[in-house]
Amino acid sequence: MIRHVLHAWRSVRPAEVLAFVTAALLFGAIDLASLLELRVGDQLPQVLARHLLVPLVSCIVLLLCWLPAARSSPIHPARRQRLVAATLIGSVLTIAVVYPLAAALPWPSLCDIYAATHGKPKCMNFRLSAVIGDTLWVFMPALMIVGVLEFRAVRRRQDQAAQDLLREHSQLRRHALGSRLAALQAQVDPALLFDALVAVEQAYGRQDATASARLERLIRHLRVALPRLRDAGATLGGEAELIASYLDLLRDLNGTPPAFDCELGSHGATQLPPMLLLPLVQRALRLGHPQHCWLKVGGGITLGFDQEGLCSDDADLASLRERLAVLGAKLVCSSGAGRTEFILDIPS
Repeated sequence: MIRHVLHAWRSVRPAEVLAFVTAALLFGAIDLASLLELRVGDQLPQVLARHLLVPLVSCIVLLLCWLPAARSSPIHPARRQRLVAATLIGSVLTIAVVYPLAAALPWPSLCDIYAATHGKPKCMNFRLSAVIGDTLWVFMPALMIVGVLEFRAVRRRQDQAAQDLLREHSQLRRHALGSRLAALQAQVDPALLFDALVAVEQAYGRQDATASARLERLIRHLRVALPRLRDAGATLGGEAELIASYLDLLRDLNGTPPAFDCELGSHGATQLPPMLLLPLVQRALRLGHPQHCWLKVGGGITLGFDQEGLCSDDADLASLRERLAVLGAKLVCSSGAGRTEFILDIPS
């Protein structure tokens, strides 16, 4: 209990101190409004000091009583009751401190000046009704201040919870994207490999001079594609090699894949998410019959085809755009003049 109280006092924030001090000075200024009706003469500095010191002492006592309740569990079912009880205890302790302090201060109060002017009894005569009234006078404004601070604390916790939820949602989306990319990385088309193996076997069977080259191209494709089953990332050069080996396999199967030109310069080691380029090539071959395909870097990663009309939205392109959106990247497609270009803008 004592440790919690000490920890609560040490955790006080400047904004909380400012709120209590501002409220104390405000209520002290309200009392000083009576200066307009009284003539205090050369006692003005003492009156000002008294009517500002007493509220400041009161705010310190209230702050020390409020902090342990404010630093209690924010989800405790009795938190509101604790705050009200702490405010009430602080109000009682405030009166217990202020009464002796006011009696010990040599400076006159406005009430003292008013009483001396009109021949009335001194203001600090102890009466139970006055103590109860002063306690309630302290308790009600203090409860309002505590309520405002608690409302701000609740809003701050809600905002933090919303930020944590958004961060968790973003992490879940990234995990889901990672799983989908892993699944895409594992997509080594078994039908394609089976057909390639059969073609190699038939070439060797008829003693085709190209049999050895076909086998080398198949091995090359497997060397490029299979490591993606375990690697989490990719490079631009690796993705270009994957496209080239994939098109070579299609060519060995008596297909008519497009010729592939690659101009990467010094960007071959650029990191990028895997399986962003090959799906675009496969989609272009499914939708049309391009004869030429090129990959270059300059103001983005450009994958182009010598055929128009490949920008139409479909499920594959929508899925690719969704993955890019999670990564904070963009895909722009332009088509016309006998060509289509996909430009990937991936943040570094």
